Amino acid sequence: MVVGDYLEISLISFFVSFIFGLGGLGSAVALIPILVFLGVPFHLARSAGLFTNVLSTLSATLHNLKKGLVDIKFALPIVVASMLFSPLGAYFSHFVPERLVGLAFALFLFFAGVMIYIPKKGGNRESSSPIFPLFVGSLAGFVSGFLGVGGGALISPLLIVAGFNPKKVAAVTAFAVPFSSFIGFLTYWKMGSVDWKVVLFAGVPAVISGYLAAYLSHSYLSASLVKKLLGIIFFLFGVKLLLKFLI
Repeated sequence: MVVGDYLEISLISFFVSFIFGLGGLGSAVALIPILVFLGVPFHLARSAGLFTNVLSTLSATLHNLKKGLVDIKFALPIVVASMLFSPLGAYFSHFVPERLVGLAFALFLFFAGVMIYIPKKGGNRESSSPIFPLFVGSLAGFVSGFLGVGGGALISPLLIVAGFNPKKVAAVTAFAVPFSSFIGFLTYWKMGSVDWKVVLFAGVPAVISGYLAAYLSHSYLSASLVKKLLGIIFFLFGVKLLLKFLI
């Protein structure tokens, strides 16, 4: 690849990470197929996508922690449970048809997206029993390990459907995503599937865009708008999974 290709990767990574960062989500699910289209081998694109997830959501989380926007007590059980159940999901992926689970997950994302746009009371829930975040983290970790997708793709819609404040959801999701993404990146690194030029040119812009997205989301966007943006992102995730498992 030439210098122009790397600069193109940086610009795309900045834009995609910013859009997904508004909802506290990592951009790997969109960035990976774009990198493949640009000529980056799939295994190298996945490691770059995971590393970009880490940097963009980590920078967003630093902003959120600085502003006191992360409910640590609520977020930690999600993080711990997701990290514990992710290897279990990877193990069971050898016995259950991935296509079946992938399609079910896609349908759930469409359901979550539709629910966002149906007028209803609530949407400002702030707390729950300790069991619920453990359930969310366990399910997100299992599906993440099973399908190889970021845990945020399930954490965010589950919390939204449960009626939690969208800004709280974005902050909690951004806090949880770096952990599972970093574990996945280390796996690829150990296997030698890392092109550090691609990783750095994709990752460094994501640090800036992730921080900007978190700042914009919590300083200037209403909870209602953040919720609608999350709905669009859920639909994008759903389409991505349908294309993967139906074609």
